[in-house]
Amino acid sequence: MLPDFLAGSYKRYKQDTALFTTWLAKAAASIGYKPDPTKRTPSVQSGSSKSPAAVETPEVPKASTRLKGKDRKAAKHAAEKAKKIIADNVESSAPSTVKYTITTGDLLRQAEAVTTSHVKSHIKMPATLRAIVERAIRARRRCSEWFRKSNVRNVYADKQHVHFIEILEQSLKILEPCLEADDAASSHPKQAASLPDTASLANRFCMLNVEESPDVDPAEISAITAAVNVATKSKASKGESEIAVYELEDEDEFDEELAFVIFCFFEDLHRTQDFVKELWQKYKARKCDLHTAAITTNAAFDLVRQAEEDLISQAPKLFNRKRSYESIAIIVFYADAFQQGFCPEKRLNTNESLRITPFDDFIYLSTAKILMKFTFLADLPTDCQLPYPMPLPPLRFSYISRPELLGTPEMDKKEQEDLTLSRLIIDRQIWNIWKKEGSKRFVSPPPEDEFSESLDKLTTKGVLSVALVFEARIFLDIQDIMGDDVKRGHQDLLQATTSIDQIMNLKVVNGEWDVGGSGERWHEKDVDVVMRIKMTSMHWILDTPVNAFAQFKEFQLANIDSDHYKPIGASTPAVSSRHEPPRPQAARPEASGAASPRDSQTRPPRNPKFSSMSMQYHRLPDGVDFHDPGFQRAMRKQLVADGALPDEKAVDPEHMENARRLNIKMISPSEDLNYLFTTNPIYCGIVSFGILTDYEAAGISLCNWHKSIWPTAHLYSALQQTSSISKSWQELDKLIDLHMDTLFAGQIPLSTHEFFVRFALALGLSMSNFSRNPRNRTNNDRIRFRQGAKGTKLKVTEMSSVFRQYFEKKSSLEACLIKLDSLIRDPGSRASKKEREECKRPLTNLQFLAMLEANLPQVTRRLGFDYITLTKQCVKLLKDIRQGIGWQFQLICPRVSTEDSADQTLTFVVLQILEENNDVVRPYNQLCLPPNPGELRGHIMLTRRQQASAREHVPIPTQAHMIGPQFKVAGEEMQRFLGTYRPQDLISNFNALPRPARTPSGLVPNHWNISIRHVPIPPPGGLVFLVQPDSEYVHNEGPIQTVEGQPQGHVLNPKSLVTLQTIAKLIMKAFVEGLGAGEAHPPSAPWSWKTDDPNFARRIIKVMTDMGVREDLLSMTVADADELATCDRVWHRFTETMNRMIDEPPAAF
Repeated sequence: MLPDFLAGSYKRYKQDTALFTTWLAKAAASIGYKPDPTKRTPSVQSGSSKSPAAVETPEVPKASTRLKGKDRKAAKHAAEKAKKIIADNVESSAPSTVKYTITTGDLLRQAEAVTTSHVKSHIKMPATLRAIVERAIRARRRCSEWFRKSNVRNVYADKQHVHFIEILEQSLKILEPCLEADDAASSHPKQAASLPDTASLANRFCMLNVEESPDVDPAEISAITAAVNVATKSKASKGESEIAVYELEDEDEFDEELAFVIFCFFEDLHRTQDFVKELWQKYKARKCDLHTAAITTNAAFDLVRQAEEDLISQAPKLFNRKRSYESIAIIVFYADAFQQGFCPEKRLNTNESLRITPFDDFIYLSTAKILMKFTFLADLPTDCQLPYPMPLPPLRFSYISRPELLGTPEMDKKEQEDLTLSRLIIDRQIWNIWKKEGSKRFVSPPPEDEFSESLDKLTTKGVLSVALVFEARIFLDIQDIMGDDVKRGHQDLLQATTSIDQIMNLKVVNGEWDVGGSGERWHEKDVDVVMRIKMTSMHWILDTPVNAFAQFKEFQLANIDSDHYKPIGASTPAVSSRHEPPRPQAARPEASGAASPRDSQTRPPRNPKFSSMSMQYHRLPDGVDFHDPGFQRAMRKQLVADGALPDEKAVDPEHMENARRLNIKMISPSEDLNYLFTTNPIYCGIVSFGILTDYEAAGISLCNWHKSIWPTAHLYSALQQTSSISKSWQELDKLIDLHMDTLFAGQIPLSTHEFFVRFALALGLSMSNFSRNPRNRTNNDRIRFRQGAKGTKLKVTEMSSVFRQYFEKKSSLEACLIKLDSLIRDPGSRASKKEREECKRPLTNLQFLAMLEANLPQVTRRLGFDYITLTKQCVKLLKDIRQGIGWQFQLICPRVSTEDSADQTLTFVVLQILEENNDVVRPYNQLCLPPNPGELRGHIMLTRRQQASAREHVPIPTQAHMIGPQFKVAGEEMQRFLGTYRPQDLISNFNALPRPARTPSGLVPNHWNISIRHVPIPPPGGLVFLVQPDSEYVHNEGPIQTVEGQPQGHVLNPKSLVTLQTIAKLIMKAFVEGLGAGEAHPPSAPWSWKTDDPNFARRIIKVMTDMGVREDLLSMTVADADELATCDRVWHRFTETMNRMIDEPPAAF
């Protein structure tokens, strides 16, 4: 069933006509008109009539004194629960809706009565209501024209369409004097004129390809609907409020509206098809990403399925649910047969049904016939396994009796579509086998799209639905739109999955996957989602040795029987065809000889069939010789006895000649080993989006476990606000924009006091810590934490959570779409009543799909955010800051060893920095007038004269004095980090540097000695030491932090790849920033450089080569003894100076 928030064409038509008839009936009643006795349908109460006062609600605790703690929380919870129960019961006691039916004659008499007395009663028909009626008339007229041009002479066209069109038009004409004056009404398009009788068959469908123009404002419709559907009390309702709705007689009879319902259904399909085709045209033009195109298309498939189920549920005895396509589409097919002058059943049994007409395109008949070839698979025994590929005749096999219809561009396209779709289903034959085995051995395969699941239902259960035919049509449209570029969907999938796999960088340690290696690890409760990404990528997506599906298909291709490639007739296939090409007709039957449409039945059969093509599997004994004439005769005799072949004495020679000339062969599988992926970008997009949702969940779980991103965000914001750093951090800026509400409650802090207080509250400290007169505070109880506080936790995207439920089979796509509509159209808590009502109005399928398309790109960008790398960068930065503070101020920061490499004490390092900075600035802030006189917390209460005197005697401190020492160190460390954290930008800038032979002074060569020197000061680390030997100019970068927990004398060993990459970035950063020479000398690359270790020279050059450093800089040799001695002497002098600075007492803050 279609959700309440969606409305199809037929549902909208019913709402439009009901709105008009209800308005007219109530307008006539207001002037005293008494209609003929109407039929009152049973009242359906929407809920209990129990008043809110009578509803039992939880007792809310009352107290004379102010409640505290748990009692206050419990009282608040009880009050909220009571309000919710009352609101629910108020909603459930809404008035019931009662439907009345009125005759068409009474409708006209009501219009005349309103028009006659409109001057006295001042009744005006809203211009918007007239536009609504005209929209309903146009919907009826399109269907009427379509059937009238088909010469269908039955109750559908004669009684329904023309009759109701005339009644509605007459009513509008009578009400013309009552029309409300509105300039906008003249802008409404007039109804289209009838098509001339000479219009071609194709012109009947031109009107179907255009969506109704949005000529009626949805807000005006909502306003009129609310005004018309007002609850009233009457004697019949026994004093209870009810909403009366008036409908025309016979319009509520679904059976008599069948033709119009089917027409509206297929009309909606074609509009949806046009929308999806335009979506994939955007993807081809790179104006839309794969995820948006695939998810929106998948949603369109589900909406079509729901619309079909809605149609079947209204007449379950009329439609065959298993073969719903044929029982629904036969209504339109009969119209085509009548137009041709044939009996519908007789036409199905002649070769005239092979001729493609516009009717076929309207009901997607050509696509359905391709799928009908596979219905036999559902009848196979469970223990029967067909050979690969299954024997399938091509489309031209059915044209042996009419070969002259082949060879046209249209037929060539149909044959190619038959080949493409058949090959997809053939490959799914072995894909399902591999998927079943892989689920037992590895991990469940990625989620399927709706089209793939529908194909499996076709081959396993024989379900041929309109939804499946529509999905197959969209699949073929994508092939036509994308052309050779259709493989780009698979390439996008591989690119996205490879990028995620590289970012996660999971390694095998001691035969098991290590979720994090020696770096930041996931908590054990989050390992499942991490391993699902890795196993899915490795076993089902990426080209890895363990992803053996391509090898499995290659093996199957190599073992195909050679008889499969022979023309049909040269061998006897194990699968026989019940379809024998009909004998050619000498001439088209005369009208007198054919059954007259009037003599034919006016309703379609219960179980119609569009094609006589069907397949049946026959078991053959092992070891038989298929080429033995005796076996062939016996086999044919058995097939005739089983009814699989007609009992004909001879085959038409003309048919045999046509078969040889057409060179008909069984459909062979594609040579592309990844055909399932390369031809189905919908599936690739669904799989890629599923990986992205898991990737976001894995990244945020790592972020929340290590608690490094949100403290870094607070520190980064504070450093930016105080201009302590000059460079920006693009990734962190983007994260702050994505999670502004979670990180900063929607507003960035601006003062030093706010920096500290907002971070402390985010960490979990109680507000009592910042009150002016804290109660129950002792010297040993300085900091209080809120009960249950665990710091700030980032949350996954809400739409991502909805999709993950669908991908994990915890929720249907139908329920998923309902939740998405609520999320996207949520007006927010501050929305007005009009905005809330606007969000409740029903949408058409196209409006919902367009809304989904507009919102998905933003969701995709959010899902693709790299939380993993940012978490690792923030952890490293906070550890560097902690080490820098400990090094410079001899402070021992607390370290608590925790499981899975998470250092939970890093947040307290940031708290310490911000608290010290607040303490440094507080003396000046206490002498300042608060920005808002009402906000006096944290300020000394001074008179205005005292404040003015204080400002005269207290100098305004400079920026250097306005920040704390630890805050300054944090700024220096972050500034240094921001210069090296984006290696690609750093490499590009380094490669762009000039390379002069001498230094800017021109006195010494541009030659440098580079070495890694151990810093003998705890905590241990290493410096990148650069020396110009001739001038003994020194520059250093670092320190490079060693692994925490190593002994104090541990020396950095530059062998690991991560350490070498860090050293390479620091070397390039030094030259890009001019080696500390300032703006006086422009930066330049070294003309030559040497080092003290040949192994280090070889390794660092290899790393810089892999990073993309230009070739002329990739030459580093070992220095001679004199140069090494000079560098050692310079280092000794440098360490003496550093030790002397450390031994001096630190300056007072």
